[in-house]
Amino acid sequence: MPLKKQNKVNYLARIIAAMKNWIKLKKIADAGLPSLDEMFARDTHRAERMRYQACGIYADFSKQRISPDVTQALLGLVQEKKISEKRASLFAGEPINFTENRAVLHPALRGSSKDKTINKLVSDMQMRTRNFAESIMKQGKYTSVVHIGIGGSDLGPRLLADGFAACGKPELALRFANNVDAASINDALLDLDPATTLVVIVSKTFSTQETRMNGEAARDWLGQYANANMIAITANRDGAKNFGVSSSQIFDFWDWVGGRFSLWSAVGLSLQLTYGPDIFDALLSGAASMDAHFQNTSLENNLPIMLALTDIWNTNFLNYKSRAVVPYARRLRKLPNFLQQLEMESNGKGVMRNGQPAPDTCPIVWGDEGTNAQHAFFQQLHQGTSSTPIDFIAVLTDHENRPDHHLALLSNCFAQSEALMHGKSEADVRADLLNENMSAGIIDKLAPHKTFPGNRPSTTILLERLDAQTLGALIALYEHKVFVQSVIWDINAFDQWGVELGKEMAGTILSELQGKTNNPHDTSTSALIALARNHKAS
Repeated sequence: MPLKKQNKVNYLARIIAAMKNWIKLKKIADAGLPSLDEMFARDTHRAERMRYQACGIYADFSKQRISPDVTQALLGLVQEKKISEKRASLFAGEPINFTENRAVLHPALRGSSKDKTINKLVSDMQMRTRNFAESIMKQGKYTSVVHIGIGGSDLGPRLLADGFAACGKPELALRFANNVDAASINDALLDLDPATTLVVIVSKTFSTQETRMNGEAARDWLGQYANANMIAITANRDGAKNFGVSSSQIFDFWDWVGGRFSLWSAVGLSLQLTYGPDIFDALLSGAASMDAHFQNTSLENNLPIMLALTDIWNTNFLNYKSRAVVPYARRLRKLPNFLQQLEMESNGKGVMRNGQPAPDTCPIVWGDEGTNAQHAFFQQLHQGTSSTPIDFIAVLTDHENRPDHHLALLSNCFAQSEALMHGKSEADVRADLLNENMSAGIIDKLAPHKTFPGNRPSTTILLERLDAQTLGALIALYEHKVFVQSVIWDINAFDQWGVELGKEMAGTILSELQGKTNNPHDTSTSALIALARNHKAS
């Protein structure tokens, strides 16, 4: 057989082999699954068998619509996709972000790298941020920190600020400005004193419009204190210097750190200034422990892999289009927002690495804190026409010293997952209404409205404590989950070209709104620009 033809045959054989478990999973899904209630009835050890533990985190997958044969096929899929090799490439610093020819080395920021050069860069920067934070705290002249960033330069630090508050007391007040809407920077600066306020500007390129404009407003507000009180976190030192930031107050992060993975870097300096470097070190330690678990634990006991596979099953075989994240912990209320960027910016891709159309990739991620969410969108989750898998997240330790509140919080979390699984049959509804002495006619009218279909899947994730170490492990868990999914979908999780198009077009339209240029647009956009210009002129 000619070599070219032989290569083609071998290629097709590899493709067919790689599809073996995918096809098997499709057949299982098409054949239909027992209900969750039936799965529990058939397997009395199901809850124990489907509970995983790592790094102070428990995860219960038993309320997901996953049978043992599904689990085995999913694990086979991971092996076919050579996750062990791809994982090694990630931690070795190979340029797996191939569209930008970059390594993806955010794990190196928490010590999970064997590259001595990278480790030296990281340790030097960590020593600089620690010394700087300790110096500021010793001076005792500052009362506030304003953190200016957007996207990954904002969402991660916001999540940490809330999370650290569970077990630590901030030394300085911390505020955030993240939006080009002037209300964001105005609110952040309201009633602060420029003489006692540090402004931390976080921008990888130091050219992001929103951050740049808010930085300029803060610089003007600082006035004579700008030189001493401005700090920059950037990969563009020259840009920061030209902006007016002193060289000694510019801290680097590198092109191998994506924005949504950057909270482990000097981007977290605001947290060190407000909570101290020790708590930040504990965060890094927790993430490093999850890195070790991800690298060294067998596939079937590997928490990030099982979390990823559950989402793969729900997305690609059960056709769920979204996933809700509901933390029953106010200190984690920013987690749904953080995960929206982490997951949707990473895996919201429509083409595979070879440029061909991808299968369904990242589901829409959304959510809010419990119990408030129960009084908002849980009606849809229980009785709506479409079903949504849910990640319930709760903390076992009461950090607020209000045991009655804490037990009520946990009871609501556990009750919701149970109610979504079991539902309530029409027969049970009718029996309850009959016990209330209602007439047959009234029962006939009410019964359909009080029936719950059940069989709605969820995962419950419990943290032993909400401290910096466990928070670090939790965030790293979801980071590795995203990576595993990208390997299975064969997409690049580490670029974000979809972010760029709108930004480029906004620059063109801004010039038009300022009256500097005129450009062709569709009739809708042209009309909107005209309305805005006319309103400004009136």
